[in-house]
Amino acid sequence: MTKSVCVFCGSRDGSLPEFQEVAVELGRSLAKAGINLVYGGGQVGLMGHLARAALADGGHVTGIIPEFLNKREIRFDEVSLVVETKTLRDRIKKMEEHSDAFIVLPGGIGTLDELMQMFTMNLLKQQNKPIYILNLNGFWNPFFTMMDAFEDAGFIYPGSRELLKICTTVEDVILAIETDS
Repeated sequence: MTKSVCVFCGSRDGSLPEFQEVAVELGRSLAKAGINLVYGGGQVGLMGHLARAALADGGHVTGIIPEFLNKREIRFDEVSLVVETKTLRDRIKKMEEHSDAFIVLPGGIGTLDELMQMFTMNLLKQQNKPIYILNLNGFWNPFFTMMDAFEDAGFIYPGSRELLKICTTVEDVILAIETDS
């Protein structure tokens, strides 16, 4: 059963209000489903919207943040648990340790890095934790095209992309998590 889910998302709000809205909806939905939230520990951008929404609905929120990002991402001390790390590598390791599954929202290079690290760990069978990508308004379509190009060129195993569970709504993500548990 999935008890804790790590959400990878932007430390910025993004250019569309839908990005912020989906972060809020996901935070609330995780709390209502009794699923603990693990996230990057900041109070800015989508991360902040996500954490505040989960807390507002009574959710348990663990923020994991490297000390050098405390000011840039403005560490959110009001969460249920703050885990401070030395490096980004330590952060992703702690996120993995604290989570049963991963959800990926829109974000930038950091979000892509986190997604790729967990995807690679699953591909190499170093872990077996579901990865749900919330493909809001087709945000992740260019990534899927790139993955198809890698496969077509023979650089990743056929069917590798099937390890990623693609959803288009928060409701779909929660249902998929509950079905997989």
